[in-house]
Amino acid sequence: MRLLMISQDFPPDTGGIQTYSAAHAEHLASRCDWFGVVAPDSEGAHQLDPEFPYPVFRVPCRNELLLFPLLFRLPGLLAQFKVDTVFHAQWQTVGASVLARRRGWKGSIQCAAHLRELLFNPYEKIPVVNRLFVRYRRYLLRCVDHFYPVSSYTRDQLIEEGVDAERLTIVPIGTDPDRFFPGRSDVLRRKLGLAGRRVMITITRLVPRKGIDLVIRILPELLKDISDISYLIVGEGNDKDRLERLATQLGLQKSVHFVGRISHDKVRDYYQLADLFVMPSQTIEPDVEGAGIVFLEANACGLPVIGSDSGGIPSVIQDGETGFIVPEGDPDTLKQRIRELITQPDLSAKMGKNGRLYVLNTGNWAFRSGELFTQMQAVSGNWT
Repeated sequence: MRLLMISQDFPPDTGGIQTYSAAHAEHLASRCDWFGVVAPDSEGAHQLDPEFPYPVFRVPCRNELLLFPLLFRLPGLLAQFKVDTVFHAQWQTVGASVLARRRGWKGSIQCAAHLRELLFNPYEKIPVVNRLFVRYRRYLLRCVDHFYPVSSYTRDQLIEEGVDAERLTIVPIGTDPDRFFPGRSDVLRRKLGLAGRRVMITITRLVPRKGIDLVIRILPELLKDISDISYLIVGEGNDKDRLERLATQLGLQKSVHFVGRISHDKVRDYYQLADLFVMPSQTIEPDVEGAGIVFLEANACGLPVIGSDSGGIPSVIQDGETGFIVPEGDPDTLKQRIRELITQPDLSAKMGKNGRLYVLNTGNWAFRSGELFTQMQAVSGNWT
């Protein structure tokens, strides 16, 4: 298979889809007869690209505008490298492959599906434009030969958009167990003033749908019988000021710690200093959790995890095995599950170990890319 991946979000930019695209690119490249990536240009890209074992074709444009220059550039790339399959990381660039097919290209069009890109509509408040946008999106979704949703929730959203179930194969997300693994960050614990304390952690963008405020609100009750518990919040976002005010109003300045943004190479150290990862996300469309790589990263580091039943989160947490799934917006159940894991170290250790095993066995990018490649090859074979 001669495969070209097109992604609006790719390193050196960071984020969930960037991680997804780069991880699959790494493993697909070694399986294909030829492999390349098309991505927007960004600061630091030209220093990074020579490190990849495949060519990266950079397009000087903003991420969300990649489609437009691609309409002109893609046919030449497909012909030059005899590409038989194009894999889009998001549906928004599919139009370029559709146009190439109309001009005579005979390969297959395949596409990932995360979630937010299927719910987001920038024109929903403009009735006429909104209807045109919905029609345009549904037309492009019909043109894709096969989709790879990351969860059953995302699959169901595609079906609602009119995609036949026969054109859908769920390929869950993964993580890298060689990068995220169990360990102790005692030095970092002491540096942060957390020595001797039991630590819950959330590592994410600070936006309302992450449910961080719910954890802060139940903390006073937890502190009544678990006086040495601390909550570490790692990340930046537009909800940070509100969350800091809430913690202050509840008198939690000594128990809630806002770390801010950390470098990518420090993330593992923060997982390793914690006893429990928690992120009870909420559904605030179009912002819905497609899956949640952070749960797998925490599991890979040997942490038990707690997430809500929002969006695709249940696809990455084995409820009762690698952690707990709690009902969305349910503070009582969340409080109960946190208390169980914080006060029962044997249960916590067992779930953390199960989480690590899950990542080693199937919840890793090498395994998931193998699933993806097998299905993509089968679909591609129907076109070549």
